[in-house]
Amino acid sequence: MLFVKNLYKSFGAQPLFKGADFQMNRGEKVGIIGRNGHGKSTLIRLLEEKDSLDDGEIVKPENYRIGALDQHLEFHLNSIADEVTQVLPESEKHEAWRAEKLLSGLGFAPTDFTRPASEFSGGFQIRIKLAALLLSEPDLLLLDEPTNYLDVLAIRWLERFLQTWKGEVICVSHDHAFLERAMTHTAAIHRLKIKKYSGGPTKCLKAIASEEVIHERTMKNDSKERARQEKFIREFRSGARSAGLVQSRIKMLEKRETLEALQPIPPIKFKFTETVFNGAKMMEAHNLQFAYPGGKDLLKSISLELFPGDRVGIIGANGQGKTTLLRALAGELKTKSGTYKKHLNTHLGYLGQSNINRLEGERTIVEELLTVNQVGEQQARSIAGSLLFSGDLAYKRIEVLSGGEKARVNLGKVLLTPVNVLLLDEPTNHLDYESVQALINAVHDFDGAVVFVTHDERFLQTIAQRLIVFDGGKVETYEGTYDQFLENVGFVSEIEEAKSTPLEKATSANETRQKSNKELQKLLRPLKRQMKEVEKEIDKLEQGQLANKEHFAKAYRQGNKLKMETLGIEYQDLQIELEAKLKVWDELAEQITPLESV
Repeated sequence: MLFVKNLYKSFGAQPLFKGADFQMNRGEKVGIIGRNGHGKSTLIRLLEEKDSLDDGEIVKPENYRIGALDQHLEFHLNSIADEVTQVLPESEKHEAWRAEKLLSGLGFAPTDFTRPASEFSGGFQIRIKLAALLLSEPDLLLLDEPTNYLDVLAIRWLERFLQTWKGEVICVSHDHAFLERAMTHTAAIHRLKIKKYSGGPTKCLKAIASEEVIHERTMKNDSKERARQEKFIREFRSGARSAGLVQSRIKMLEKRETLEALQPIPPIKFKFTETVFNGAKMMEAHNLQFAYPGGKDLLKSISLELFPGDRVGIIGANGQGKTTLLRALAGELKTKSGTYKKHLNTHLGYLGQSNINRLEGERTIVEELLTVNQVGEQQARSIAGSLLFSGDLAYKRIEVLSGGEKARVNLGKVLLTPVNVLLLDEPTNHLDYESVQALINAVHDFDGAVVFVTHDERFLQTIAQRLIVFDGGKVETYEGTYDQFLENVGFVSEIEEAKSTPLEKATSANETRQKSNKELQKLLRPLKRQMKEVEKEIDKLEQGQLANKEHFAKAYRQGNKLKMETLGIEYQDLQIELEAKLKVWDELAEQITPLESV
């Protein structure tokens, strides 16, 4: 068990925790949520003992090992396999296959295992650190925004890995869909406290909202009761016979706790500055090819036509050319072949990962935002506030900002620029959940076209209407949503994994020990039980909340899009899970006859 007791922590005049308590039990996986700047990363640092408490205590079991993802990228060995296996004790150094299995799951090819870490990008170097951390098997795994450095495929693999992890996990993430699937509990840092609940972020936020409604009602009732008692005291204070009753009520009021009104939490709102587009086709690219000097082709015969209102998501593993394509469309890279042209009335807004290097370190945040044409200081301050740089924070110099803070300044510059086409490269990185939702709403309200690279599945599910998919060594266009892609096509690596997971065992055993048909049936029986459980969950949703029109009408009236969206996603996930299990069932069933003939 891990205990955080009566925690107090502040930075200067800004309190982060005030009498906060938190308990973690054996086997729990806890997702930490909360707005940026409210103390999520500070809690991780306190658990790592990299920062000190102002007051309170953190109690851990004796010999309890805590492992955290190291963001300090230093490597000293000749290969990434050696970098990862060095965490193993000497008696287990021969089990290099464990390191290779983790590296494969995180997107490394077998030919990468012997390469030095220096040859990989920062994102892949983070994965090497993550593989070493997972291999060390600590009692408690601390992950601070791990999805910021992983592509969609690696995130989906990490979800599956954490679901089977035997130890405890504390994971800070703005990706609520990831936490819903990978964690058992959620702890929200809210109003200087830590509130922990069983289940995912959706259930946690609903519980907090319900508690705050109860608090407000109780406070109003308490205020009415206090006013009634004070009126009695005023009216009967002078009466001799009622003196005892008056004194009794005075003492009662003195002892009675006065509930304070909850301060409203300002909503986050973004809005892109639009300029009118007069025309039909905004841009077109045909047979684009690109390669860096001495490197392989990253873009091969890619074509795209863009019209007003288009929403195009670019997905796939890192290092395959997604960002390169976006930079080519932004005019930052000159392709070696193919044609590209944009309409005279097309005005681009490009949010690129490398744009933070173009910010002037000597400028303040407001001064940097003022470099956008026709922007006044009040507008710049307003945008800074929406990006969580309110008050004096808006006058921090760029040179002292973290990478995440610089990314938000870049987003602010795009929000202020008059555009009708948005090119967004990982726009949700370093944004908290509320900011991501505000960005999604802003994109929905944008009348122009949007082309984006993202690993955030919620962003993909709610925005993308068409996909450019980098997968299996190919680049293909998919006309449909992300959920439709997963259901009808899927990623090559995941399809292979789904096929090989149960079948590999059966096939391997058949080659070495001539597995019998009876043994294969043992694999089918638990699969059948799992399928029935999934079908029950689907029936429960279909006959319950999804069938209740009044429930949806009420949610719609209350503007609770998140609730409706979550139900829909849960239903789709169950359908996808059932479909995957049915495919495995068919594959296994097909193997029965060949095994009988052996």
